[in-house]
Amino acid sequence: MKKNWPLRIFFLLVFAAMSAFVFYTIYSLSDEDGYTSGYRSETVTQQLQQQVTEHFETTTEGIELKERIKYFVIMHSPYGSDWNANVRKLAHFSLYFVLAAMCYITLALLGVGKIGRILLTLMICGGYAYFDEIHQSGVWGRAMSETDVMIDTLGACSSILLFTLLSMVGSMIRWIFGGQHD
Repeated sequence: MKKNWPLRIFFLLVFAAMSAFVFYTIYSLSDEDGYTSGYRSETVTQQLQQQVTEHFETTTEGIELKERIKYFVIMHSPYGSDWNANVRKLAHFSLYFVLAAMCYITLALLGVGKIGRILLTLMICGGYAYFDEIHQSGVWGRAMSETDVMIDTLGACSSILLFTLLSMVGSMIRWIFGGQHD
């Protein structure tokens, strides 16, 4: 793909645009006042709870799985069985997981080496998480949360790890079959 510059430039623009969209989405969500943000997360939580109830309470296996999941969440989540808090934190993790993926791929298409991709993606996502929380602290009904910055960074690190491993496997496969590697 390195020799096919028109295709490479096309994908670079696509992933850069997707990165910009995720940046905008994160900013827009943190710019919502406390009431709007709370209402949005409560609505999503209620819909999720309804879907879980419909799917898990119709069979014996579903009921057993629901209880195992409930036990796991209560034991491992600092928010216990508080669905809304868990959904909000999962949203933080997921958005930064996607943001890191888009940044990592964009940097790869720019030809940045693996170590550079890792460091730049981590700096971009970690920095954005921190500054977004600072921005959020100035919004009515919202506050800065160091926990959210940590969850955001964990989402980004998870994505970076996944894409780095995929990149290493790809390089190994190309090396085994006599092709080029990064």
